[in-house]
This record gives sequence, structure tokens and C-alpha cells, in this order.
Amino acid sequence: MIPRVRPASRITPDSRFDTPQGRPEADQRSKKIGIADSSAIVKGIVEGTIGWEQDPDFGYLVATSVPGVDDPELLRPRDLYSRQGRRDEYRSLVERLRSERREFLATFPGLDPEVLGAI
Repeated sequence: MIPRVRPASRITPDSRFDTPQGRPEADQRSKKIGIADSSAIVKGIVEGTIGWEQDPDFGYLVATSVPGVDDPELLRPRDLYSRQGRRDEYRSLVERLRSERREFLATFPGLDPEVLGAI
């Protein structure tokens, strides 16, 4: 059986939680992550050469530098939106994603409140 290959992703705030539904594939303002960049990311994971920082919107660690990925906006969608003058749109997307995650996590009885509070 031949495995199904997904098309290359486009960087949007939604990409961090990549799902096929609702992704703006046709949005020309987005950037495509190609095979070479994907390969560089995998290599960076294996070799431990990725630079990390805490994401100001979600609080978890995100890549800031990956050897072989020359476009920093591929790693930091916030910078892409900012450069394009779309800060308000980005903030709105971040708030929507955070709200959706809080709503989803609230469906788990007994979930440690600290987990829900972290979002």
C-alpha cells in the first residue's frame, strides 16, 4: 500500500495545530513549507541544532532558528503577519485558537485546572 502524502503546509497561526479543515491554502500571503525546509527541520530535531524560545502567544517553546531554513517567517508566523500589516488579524486568530482549545479541554472531567489555565 502506498502511503498518502499530504501537500506542503502553509504557515498561518493555525499551522501550529495543523488540520485539513479551513486551512487557507489559496491565501497568497501565506508561505509554503517545502520539502527542503521540512527535511532541514527533521535533521535539526535529530541533531539537536534547533534554537528555541517561548512563544508569547501560546507559552510553549517554538523554533526560532533551524540550520537550512533560511526564512525566519516560516518558523514565526507572528513575524509574517506583522510585516504584512496584519497584526489585528493575527491577534484575532490567536484568540480564536486559544478559546477553541479551552473549550475542548473543558470537556475532560477531572483535568487539572492548571492545564486549562495555561492556555
